[in-house]
Amino acid sequence: MTIKSLVANVPSLTKALVSTVLCLSIASYIYIYRLQSDADPDTTPLSISPFIGLLPGFVMYAPWTFLTAAFYESNIITLSISVVILLFCGKYLERAWGSRELLKFILITAVLSNVVTWFGILLSYYLSGDDKFLYQVQINGMSGVFSAFLVAFKHLIPEHRIAIMGGKVSIRVKNLLGVATAISIISLILFQAIVFYNLVNIGWVIGWVYIRFFKYQDGIQGDRSETFAIQTFFPEFLHPVITVISNVVYGTLVKLNCCKPGPRTYHDLEIGNIAPVPGSARAEAERRR
Repeated sequence: MTIKSLVANVPSLTKALVSTVLCLSIASYIYIYRLQSDADPDTTPLSISPFIGLLPGFVMYAPWTFLTAAFYESNIITLSISVVILLFCGKYLERAWGSRELLKFILITAVLSNVVTWFGILLSYYLSGDDKFLYQVQINGMSGVFSAFLVAFKHLIPEHRIAIMGGKVSIRVKNLLGVATAISIISLILFQAIVFYNLVNIGWVIGWVYIRFFKYQDGIQGDRSETFAIQTFFPEFLHPVITVISNVVYGTLVKLNCCKPGPRTYHDLEIGNIAPVPGSARAEAERRR
């Protein structure tokens, strides 16, 4: 596949997203380069960009970084990966959902995953008393958005297979999130990649909540189908525990008027023990399965 074929017929929003990632990342590289060039030879400035990346202790002076941090990749490798993923995934989702819905999904998952990760870093600071969490740990990158993309693909094409290693190995789309989660855990253990770990695992949860309860599709709000219940994202032995937790969370959201109650109890919605109504979102999900 050539670069020309990759970018052919890319929708407008996807092009804008790729351009935003490139511009903000390159601007940050220039800022860091100039900062290091002007620094005292005896000191080594940190490779951080507090006006684009999210620095927990500096965010009160740059609150816009809750958004801009998501579109800033801190090195060329992750930047290249993000551009390719955006071209492929953004192109598909923009055509499936439309530009407006995709933009809303990205903004919600980007900002909220950064906010929750920021709270987590602040908690680490208060528990440890180590101010490196405030001024040396930078939150940035598309990891949260990309893990939410995997939830979207699980919702749209769960059984589609992706061939890798020249077609020798294939993996179902619905299993990709498990791979991403495993990579985040390994990165946390081996490289102390706490930001990457948090963004991946917070991002997919936010993406699921939005699609499950809020996203409109064909005039129907959310997808309460059994095949898209939260426990389906976890190993089977954890399903009973996850079901109880998800029921509590759903009940809380309903009481706070954050989402509308369904025609059945939230217990039934999560367990899915009633036959789907033809034409409903759940029936569509059962058809896909």
